[in-house]
Amino acid sequence: MSEQTTETANPESKVYELGYPLDGSSYACRENLQDILRREMMGPSNGENEVLEVSPKAKYILGRIAPTKIMDADEIAHHGIEGNADVDSNEEPDEDLDDDAESFDDELHDAPQRRGLLIPSSMGMRFQVPDDLESFTVHCSWGRYIPVKTGKQDNRGNDVRAYQRTPVAHSVKVRLSDLVNDRTTIRVEDTVELCVDRYDDPALHRCFIEVALCNDTESEKPIPVSKWLFQTQLDVDADGKAVFLPVHDWNEDPSFEKEQDFEQKKLRLQYRNRLEFAVGRTCSVDWTISAENSRRAVSVRTTWLPTADIPQTIAQNVEGAELDMTALAAMSPEELRKALTPISDGYRSWLDEQETSIAALPEHLRKTARGTVQLARIVSKQLADGIDFLCSDEEALRCFHFMNTVMAEQRVHTQVNALRGTNGDLSLKEAEKRVLSGSYPHHWRVFQLAFILMQIHALTDPAVEVRSDESTKAKTQLLFFPTGGGKTEAYLGLAAYTFAIRRRQGIVKSPDGNLNGNEGVAVLMRYTLRLLTSQQFQRASTLICAAELERRKNPELWGDEPFRIGLWVGTNVTPKKVSEAAREIEQTRLRASNRNPDVLQIVSCPWCGKPLGSGDLDVDKVRGRVFVHCPDMRGECPFAKGGEVTEGIPVLTTDEEIYRLVPSFVIATVDKFARLAREGAASALFGYVGRKCDRHGYVPNLDIEGNSDYDDCSIKDDSAHPAKRNCPAAHIHPAMRLRPPDLIIQDELHLISGALGTTVGLFESAIDVMCTWKDQNGRDIRPMIVASSATMRNAADQIRKLYGRGVTVFPPQVLDVSDTFFSKEQQCDKDTPGRRYIGISTTGVRLSNAEIQTAETLLKGAQRLMNDPKGGNAADPYMTLVGYFSTIRELAGMARFMQDDISTHVRRGRLGSHLPRRYGAQFGDLNVGELTSRISSTDIVTTLDHMNNTFDEDHDSQQAWHRNAELRKQGKRTNNRNGADIPFDAVLATSMLQVGVDVSRLGLMMIVGQPKNTAEYIQASSRVGRDAKRPGLVVTIGNWARPRDLAHFEQFKAYHDSFYARVEPLSVTPFSVTALEHGVEGLLVSAVRVMQANQKTGLNPERNAGLAAQEHGVLDTIVTRLIERIYIAGGDDAAKEADSRLRNRMDTWESLARSASGNGRTLVYERAPKDDSDYQCLIHSAEELGNREALTSRRFVIANSMREVQPEINILVSPNPEKLGFTEPDGAPTWQSQQATNTAKQETEHE
Repeated sequence: MSEQTTETANPESKVYELGYPLDGSSYACRENLQDILRREMMGPSNGENEVLEVSPKAKYILGRIAPTKIMDADEIAHHGIEGNADVDSNEEPDEDLDDDAESFDDELHDAPQRRGLLIPSSMGMRFQVPDDLESFTVHCSWGRYIPVKTGKQDNRGNDVRAYQRTPVAHSVKVRLSDLVNDRTTIRVEDTVELCVDRYDDPALHRCFIEVALCNDTESEKPIPVSKWLFQTQLDVDADGKAVFLPVHDWNEDPSFEKEQDFEQKKLRLQYRNRLEFAVGRTCSVDWTISAENSRRAVSVRTTWLPTADIPQTIAQNVEGAELDMTALAAMSPEELRKALTPISDGYRSWLDEQETSIAALPEHLRKTARGTVQLARIVSKQLADGIDFLCSDEEALRCFHFMNTVMAEQRVHTQVNALRGTNGDLSLKEAEKRVLSGSYPHHWRVFQLAFILMQIHALTDPAVEVRSDESTKAKTQLLFFPTGGGKTEAYLGLAAYTFAIRRRQGIVKSPDGNLNGNEGVAVLMRYTLRLLTSQQFQRASTLICAAELERRKNPELWGDEPFRIGLWVGTNVTPKKVSEAAREIEQTRLRASNRNPDVLQIVSCPWCGKPLGSGDLDVDKVRGRVFVHCPDMRGECPFAKGGEVTEGIPVLTTDEEIYRLVPSFVIATVDKFARLAREGAASALFGYVGRKCDRHGYVPNLDIEGNSDYDDCSIKDDSAHPAKRNCPAAHIHPAMRLRPPDLIIQDELHLISGALGTTVGLFESAIDVMCTWKDQNGRDIRPMIVASSATMRNAADQIRKLYGRGVTVFPPQVLDVSDTFFSKEQQCDKDTPGRRYIGISTTGVRLSNAEIQTAETLLKGAQRLMNDPKGGNAADPYMTLVGYFSTIRELAGMARFMQDDISTHVRRGRLGSHLPRRYGAQFGDLNVGELTSRISSTDIVTTLDHMNNTFDEDHDSQQAWHRNAELRKQGKRTNNRNGADIPFDAVLATSMLQVGVDVSRLGLMMIVGQPKNTAEYIQASSRVGRDAKRPGLVVTIGNWARPRDLAHFEQFKAYHDSFYARVEPLSVTPFSVTALEHGVEGLLVSAVRVMQANQKTGLNPERNAGLAAQEHGVLDTIVTRLIERIYIAGGDDAAKEADSRLRNRMDTWESLARSASGNGRTLVYERAPKDDSDYQCLIHSAEELGNREALTSRRFVIANSMREVQPEINILVSPNPEKLGFTEPDGAPTWQSQQATNTAKQETEHE
């Protein structure tokens, strides 16, 4: 696209008129921003009879159709056509018709657009009507632009033209009897026609009608502006009669019962009222529902900017139920029963009403409807049982009180953190007072409390069937609630209860030896993405702070061991060792860098909100600790130096500290568990510990050579470290096995799919075995598994393969998706506006051009709203544009545009646009953030924090810029922000954004290209509009060259109305032959090393791998337990295949151990002294072995991460050809070029 920016253009000379009055609300700002997008990208921008300064081809990239045929030079000569008088000499060439590949950017997603005439010459839709309908009317409209002389010349002496719009509208009545069962052409104007196709369906007594508006013009090249049709639209009605039939209505289709998949039948039942009445062709469609009959439409119409409003799902209240955490924390059993019973009674009564209403459904839907109610009855019974158990069990009640107490503090101080983040001058007490004076400062939502009540029995009595049965009678509890609904608080509440009940139950008896529940990991929370892990770590840290303060008040009840939280993620995110952390902290301080070291994974104190930096870290090399203290100097925060908690903020982020101190709460990424085969000390996470040092915590047992895998604590048993510095002498003792995790939380379960899900599913067999223990009656106790998702299909099958359990979904959807009793969709209006989606598909226009023009319009449109006194700060949600891309390559292209084309256009203005200029927040340049995998974890945390920075009319409006300019002229100090307070003009992100980002101020997103699946699309777009007062606007730019993108655009409204039902089922195949082939060795070594860690001469230490030859019985027992677990999840065939492979590798391990021993060598797992022939490694990665050796070696090939499903291929490329060396292998065939076949030649010529 040619450059349309000019210094002489001053968009500020004329105020851009808004289409809707501003009233100081963000809702009004959103309405105007949508209108601005329509006017700037489709038109007309300045009224029906506007006059443009630039060609409409350059300004409007939506809603236009080109002539049907482009004539070549011979045809023009034959017809005697003279030069094109309509073509402006300054007008840009028709890039959309250019078949020269060199004129296009060399971008993969633009490649299909290099073929011939790309702009469509027609647009239309198809719909259905009864076959006895007499007629319908097609209202068609468009605009033509005619070049007119202005009498002015540009600086090169060329005549300047303007473009006068002429609106055109026609109404055509179409009788069905006049339509043949094929195409009927109706001439509207000399060069415009309607093409109407009719197809009859006698069985259903209906006609399928397709109507298209065609620009039946022949044109020379370049196409004159006057021969294009702009702002094209079709609107079809039948004199107000409701005659338009839904594309498909399950209420009227008895074939519903033929569907074998019960889940699919449930979805069809629950979404039966979300009807589609037309399908677009090239464009999209909309319709108007009849007021008398909601299953019929009175009109259908085309649109180039389709919209869909997704209603908010609001958690419902229950009359008579007490939701205040502080009140619940002090209630007696009788008071508690009275406060909670309304929830269970209300739900049971609601289900009774649902069952009664089934009689009104069509008969073929009733069986499925009764089935959904019966499933909900199971949930209702579990909820009532939970309340009864809580009110009758003394320990459960005490722990429930503890949970409510610490959750109330967590809720308050999470809000304090946010408040002080935007107002750092507030004291902690003032912030607490402000939070407590607000509405519902420490309250549950009904669904959160109900979900917790359902799990209390199984958390208190771990032997109950729903938790520990060795079949699918044990249930994974799936919290299924829309994004942003509050799922996090529900499982944080469960975590708090778990902390308490373990401490109360203390040491539990077991036939295998007592287990210490006063220490160890109580809750293991896992995520798939490090961005989600980092942000949730901050929120969970607040809970741990509250729990620790409560423990300190009453250690007799809650024990002497501090509550701590650990972040266990990849080494490229956090350091493995304290020594590594110490070096990084020292380097950061020497560089005086503002960037926090990786060991600091929280940006502010979880309790008081004070910002944290490298100066708040202290390394104690003697004890092997990294302490984080709040920088509060007022003495208000208990986690500051000299405060109540001497250790400071109870967070651990080095692997070494996590293994030794075994925190109560561990947050991890799922792929980290692949390290279990290599990290022997990680066994402590599952309670398998060797020795306990009074100084260092839990340390491994000594290996066969008398050494320790933890170098700083290699002293012999029953000896002591001497006193050193401020540390007294420290003894080392044998350690009691710790109780394994009782609660495993898997957030965003839908991400555990594909290759990653397959590998995770296989390792889950080992994790389940590691976490299983026997109670004093010999019953197996398994951990409770809680999962959550907002977008999930085929959950039962996926959970069975992952966890070897059944599933209980809460809250279950019953007869209609809009109401579950615990949640209800709100009708979209100004008070509850919902999230609005807008679709864009610029057929024939390069996707990069569409991105640039859309982003520019949104950035400048938001600026126009910020400049208006009645908009101002209400426009803040739309001042930060969040861009979402499917690949880093696409994002990188947009990042380049942001710093080049877009930055220039928004700063200098664009000819023909009256939108105001925008000067970026970064001292005149656009401040662009990035959230991708190529950004370090510390920078991600900082970016997330800065995304909360708001735009303000005192700094960012046009008036503020003028004031600062005047101050600069006068030599006075300008009103500028501090660097840390500068907001982002744009944040560009990939799939990392789709979960875990919870920034309430964000209201605007641009999605480029339809994401790979619907779940990702929903999750990503749900990052904006999370606050009803800042309604979200999502602009989806489809790639018209991709059929899937185009199909979603043509059915935009119908797709979005039911897109939760359109989530694709995702699969995992953890016990397939390929999965077992790649993962069985890691599975075996992980289980053995973990479960042998508490044995004095076991197989856990690095140099004890060779003991396998002596411990056949141990290996056999562990393999048997793994097979039993695989049988539950995968069935008989999977168990047999796994048994064969596991025993084969067990035999190989024993053989390698005997071989090494016979050769006088020591078999180690992986870490051997360099160039020491006395040691032989058991484990290698595929990259270390190389393909040829990997095929012949008997050693174990174990991936470093669960994301490594194939070996990496590293390619070294030199810019100097002389430095490239290649040695041809012996016997390699001579390379010969392949001759193209005739078919290939024809295809090439055709293209």
